[in-house]
Amino acid sequence: MIISDVEHFEQERHLWPPAVSRGIDYILNRKLGEAEVGRYDLEGDKGHLMFANVQEVVTRPIEEQMPESHLIYTDIQFLVNGEERLSFYKLHPNAKVVDDKFDSHDIAFYESDPSQQETEILLKPGMFAVCFPSDIHRPNGSITESMSNKKIVIKIHRDLLQL
Repeated sequence: MIISDVEHFEQERHLWPPAVSRGIDYILNRKLGEAEVGRYDLEGDKGHLMFANVQEVVTRPIEEQMPESHLIYTDIQFLVNGEERLSFYKLHPNAKVVDDKFDSHDIAFYESDPSQQETEILLKPGMFAVCFPSDIHRPNGSITESMSNKKIVIKIHRDLLQL
């Protein structure tokens, strides 16, 4: 997991995988924060290597969000406006999948695991979290009450992250 914000992007970008830096560049240089809700292809044939989903989401209590992970894509979860609680923990061998959609949508949902200490972060506009396939995460959590947020989720194919 990487957690940062656009304020520190230029100072930190050399520390991250190049594809993650390019994903943030796309958000900033293509002004995706001003884009309409939808999918935007960024790299590869039909965006299969990297694409952006511009979303408007309503936050809910974090306990109502199902923990999730991906196999093929790494997420950059970038908050445009509003605020969001995001929690995460590392994938472990005993994680129990309750809804496996890896083949059709590159996502699986997990049973909540009280034995796992979840780390929570508060995302504010301009902040982002990079969730790798080894990160089980719960996005779109409300802070105090539900609210509508605009966010961008950049999906980076694993082929772009291999050394």
